[in-house]
Amino acid sequence: MAMVLCSVVTLQPAGAQQFGIVAGGTFSQLRGLENVKTRNRTGTMFGVSLAVPVGNQLAFQPELLFINKGSELDLTSGVAQDIRLDYLEIPLLLRKNFGSGAINPHAYVGPSVSYQLGCNLSVSGNTIPRTSSDCKRDAFFEPTSVDWGAIVGAGVNLSLGGVGVTGGARYGFGLADISKDNATSLKQRVRNGTLTVYAGLLFGRP
Repeated sequence: MAMVLCSVVTLQPAGAQQFGIVAGGTFSQLRGLENVKTRNRTGTMFGVSLAVPVGNQLAFQPELLFINKGSELDLTSGVAQDIRLDYLEIPLLLRKNFGSGAINPHAYVGPSVSYQLGCNLSVSGNTIPRTSSDCKRDAFFEPTSVDWGAIVGAGVNLSLGGVGVTGGARYGFGLADISKDNATSLKQRVRNGTLTVYAGLLFGRP
């Protein structure tokens, strides 16, 4: 599932911080491709977050995530190309809380930077067997090692004493062109787009 991620319970006491562990699914798609039909690639996301209060109902929320991105492409009739991208992502989010009790909805926005950990291409069709290769050995598409963009999302935190739970959804807008110029086929401006649905546990005083 194109994602992403953590959130934290409302932080009212000065200096209170909260640590989160989250996981979820991503629905990703490469944007900016011309004359190519794309479909979502489903994947996973997991990682950690830290919420630090910075004002009344505001918190700074840095995160460290492993996330799947990519897309499925329809190249010709009956032939599909599956591009699987894996990233280590660092979102730096500003979160606004809208509650102060046991149920705390929130929204957040901020930039993110991602380092590519792996890329795999596979081709399948009605009359050909499925083949797979590393992007570095395939001239069709070779991604850049770094991606950057913005994240917007919302969620809700439930306080259960010393431990809380969180859940929500977010969308990551890739703003960088991730296709290297030496790719023989995908020479357009290619950008990531990822919807993430997640849940997690929170530790620390809300």
